Amino acid sequence: MRRTLTAVLVTAAAVLVAAGPADAHPQVTGTFSTGSSAWRPAPAVAAGGAADATVVVDPSQTRQRYAGIGFSLDETSVSNLWKLTPAERERAIRLLVDPRTGAGLDRFRLTIGSPDLIEHLPFWSYDDLPGGVAEDFGLRHFSIQRDVDLHIVDTIKLIQRYNPRATFFASAWSAPAWMKTNNKFTGEVALLPGSTSSYYQVGKLRDDCIDVFARYYVKYVQAYARHGIKVDALTLLNEPGMDVVYPAMDISIAQQQKLSVAIKRELGRAHLTTGLYVHDFNFWDWRDPGSTATKNYYRIFDDPEAVRAADAIAFHPYWGDPRVMRTAYEQYGKPVHMTETSDLSPATILDYFRLDASSYIMWAQTTDQDGGTLHWTDKRDNNVDWAEVGRTTKWPDRLVKVDTTTRTFTVRDELYAMGQFAKYLTPQHVRVESSATSTGISNVVFRNRDDYVAVLGNSTGTAEKVRIVVAGTSFVVTVPAGSYATYRWTTHVPVHRNHAPELRPVGAVTADQYGTAHVQLSATDRDHDALAYYAVDLPDGVTLDARTGLVTLTPTAAGTQNLTFFVTDGRARDQVEVPVTVVPRGAPVGVRVEAEAYTAQHGWTDGGANFIENNAAASGGRNVGWTAAGNWLQYRIDVAEPGRYDVELRVANGSGAAAAGAVSLRDATGSVLATADVPDTGGWATYQSVHTTADLAAGDQVVTVFCETGGFNLDYFRLSRP
Repeated sequence: MRRTLTAVLVTAAAVLVAAGPADAHPQVTGTFSTGSSAWRPAPAVAAGGAADATVVVDPSQTRQRYAGIGFSLDETSVSNLWKLTPAERERAIRLLVDPRTGAGLDRFRLTIGSPDLIEHLPFWSYDDLPGGVAEDFGLRHFSIQRDVDLHIVDTIKLIQRYNPRATFFASAWSAPAWMKTNNKFTGEVALLPGSTSSYYQVGKLRDDCIDVFARYYVKYVQAYARHGIKVDALTLLNEPGMDVVYPAMDISIAQQQKLSVAIKRELGRAHLTTGLYVHDFNFWDWRDPGSTATKNYYRIFDDPEAVRAADAIAFHPYWGDPRVMRTAYEQYGKPVHMTETSDLSPATILDYFRLDASSYIMWAQTTDQDGGTLHWTDKRDNNVDWAEVGRTTKWPDRLVKVDTTTRTFTVRDELYAMGQFAKYLTPQHVRVESSATSTGISNVVFRNRDDYVAVLGNSTGTAEKVRIVVAGTSFVVTVPAGSYATYRWTTHVPVHRNHAPELRPVGAVTADQYGTAHVQLSATDRDHDALAYYAVDLPDGVTLDARTGLVTLTPTAAGTQNLTFFVTDGRARDQVEVPVTVVPRGAPVGVRVEAEAYTAQHGWTDGGANFIENNAAASGGRNVGWTAAGNWLQYRIDVAEPGRYDVELRVANGSGAAAAGAVSLRDATGSVLATADVPDTGGWATYQSVHTTADLAAGDQVVTVFCETGGFNLDYFRLSRP
């Protein structure tokens, strides 16, 4: 049931209107990981008592089915695994994939022919032709022998030994050269007419090769099946239209529609149930209503046959807003998958699962102690010297580091947090809706019938007590500082003869930026069930008391937005939308000012669509990225007393080098008040505070954060007395 609101601002002492969930306590088991610690038993669970945060689980609202977490079995990663001794290689695979003793990673991306990143030249397809042969529509020269020779098949077999439930899907970067207009397996680029900076991919799929390319995919699936390997899904093409010179290909929207139909037709003829994922590209390239420069590949679903052919939509996170996954899932009813990412953060995994991603697959995660010998480039030079590229290109600090001198390996700490998901989830688990929290606690919850799995993240520096509420049952867990913890329990939720709860209307709200206001939610239930209030998304500065329905607004960004709140008895729910208008005010000293809460900006385009990045590791879940010299952001601050203040800038820098004097703070006249260096923090989502001082006048005033060099992400800044 949906409600329109007419609402009331109340004081913090509002009357409580809903009974809290009973403290019935199921038997709960749990483990946690923090740093390099691996899956230790979680602290004891309590039936009741005080809690720092509450997670409301709503079994009445089911979302996506879990499909897996894992990485690509690209040629480079496999090559490095095979530089280990046989015993070390088995130990590495067991640690990565065994759900009993290891992380339980369970879904892997295969490459159909050569991807964009390899260790050993040349790039290859499965139908490279001998001299004198121009075409091969019968695919007589098709062979996956190179995958056998490069130990890709052997690695899959090793994974299957230690994790029999592991699944595999595959992507091609390009069709064989003879199927393309430029007769090259690698890409070829050219400047768009009239442009000095925008390129397009010259290598396109030939229209007369759509059907044979579909049969090429089927032969690949069949060839792997003969080795006892089921490829359960194919992506239409990795990053179609990518304007680079590594293996890449352009397929127009019309060709994507025809190819998707052709692939499903040929799979059916071969009696294969292999799924098909469309898109396999960035969030931005799927849909960006604010720009015609993007590919807007959602248009492939303008063809009803293409809609029927597609089993899922695949995404990469390198550009755009991840919330497009939720939109696509809800609009088209297709599962969504994260098929390639270099982000190892468990915070991102959890966040993307909450945005309806069914899987999370990392790209090229095994290199050597020097970062590898990688034949990869982002350049658009058609005459690139690939041997030189391999000598200079390095990708250090991936998930697995192989020491080729000792033939041993190490893993990054993130693996243990990943295991808090993968060890305990199976394809029988379906995500259920759960509340957002704003106290440094994040969560995602899955269920398999009456069995529940909740993964909680604690980004704070202290242990946090978290109450988990589900259908009148609750218990309190302690999540250690800086950890990810997984809890499992059984709850039966009968649904017969249930009446949905009803929320009373609430009206539009006006609040001051950085001020405090309250809204009281109130609900009734004909069955007198215990009710719990929750919100799926809460902007920074908004909290909701799950038991009382009291909403506290301390907004950090001005503007208007609609906040959606729910009430549930565990069997059904009701919702209301509250329009909130936040009147701009200057930020007081001591308040964290989010980077995205600027009043004006210079140097970025598209109105913030691209440079305000969703980043689960950032406060408020977002940061300003793509900084460059000369860009600036303006903010309002309110200084009660003149004097010298500490300026904290929360930054991330994954460039590999420190940036001296990278950022300055300026007043309304443009005078420099302070400058700060930005260190190499070790990653674009690895934040670190840098401090400087500035002399400030009293009053509500404008300050500018000015990018002297750029090359960093800004999470927030804060003024305080030194």
